[in-house]
Amino acid sequence: MTLKHFFYILSLLFFMVLGWPSKLQAQTFRAAVTLQADRLQPEDKAILTEVPRRLEDYINNYTWSTENQDIIIESRLSIVIETGDRRGSEVSFQGQFIITSAAGENFFDKSFQFPYQTGQLMEHQRPYFDPLLSMIDFYINMIIAGELDTYFILGGTSFYGQAGNIVDEALVSNYSLGWRGRADELQLITDNTHRFLREAKFYYYEGLFYIEERNDAQKAPLYSKKVVELLDEVFHKKPNSVALKRFLDAHYQEFCKLFTFDENRDNATAMARIDNRHSETYEGCRIIGGNRQF
Repeated sequence: MTLKHFFYILSLLFFMVLGWPSKLQAQTFRAAVTLQADRLQPEDKAILTEVPRRLEDYINNYTWSTENQDIIIESRLSIVIETGDRRGSEVSFQGQFIITSAAGENFFDKSFQFPYQTGQLMEHQRPYFDPLLSMIDFYINMIIAGELDTYFILGGTSFYGQAGNIVDEALVSNYSLGWRGRADELQLITDNTHRFLREAKFYYYEGLFYIEERNDAQKAPLYSKKVVELLDEVFHKKPNSVALKRFLDAHYQEFCKLFTFDENRDNATAMARIDNRHSETYEGCRIIGGNRQF
């Protein structure tokens, strides 16, 4: 993922030279889906056998946005079913939901509930609230929003807005379990304090681009400094931020690369303070600066 901006720019140049096709073939979002239901009775478990394949079709064969379709987002989605409550031909399932992306937009949801019966319709345009598909839609919008923030400053805003619309619908439905927590998660990510984190994601990937692809010792330190300043703003206002912790857990091992051309250890020292759970990593960063090593 550290080369994401490089390949994005290459694709832009390619289409500028050869002309834009009438419809780009790249999928905006691709997901691999797995489902575990070992605790269920065999007859209830059998109902869910088709779900991973059908969800992959639902996700991967749909255009989630008509913009930026040359940006391909890879994701893994895991559903762990813990209980099944049978009501006639329909069973209400409850369990956990995990979705991850290569850029570290990872979510773990412990309160997933949905009814399902074999052959149940899976359509994007539907006049009703679907607990299973709305959960999928919500987290895909969250993932896309977070990923687009790494390409453009606050680039995911419209997708966070779509996630908010799903929350509003879910909270007044008959399947509101867990949705208050999802509303809080969305609010956390998009509040004024976490605007700094969203901006930091963009500068983080830009900085890695100037190091890995340009080997630019002049520009790279400007980006590393900006990233640390923005993260420090979040840490100062909300030191226990779950969103900040999630970002740092996903990327702390790459931060040393971001500091490669720094002229001193100030940024690495600041990160050891901001992310003290991984302080040893930052303290061990090898920084070459101009011609000196720190």
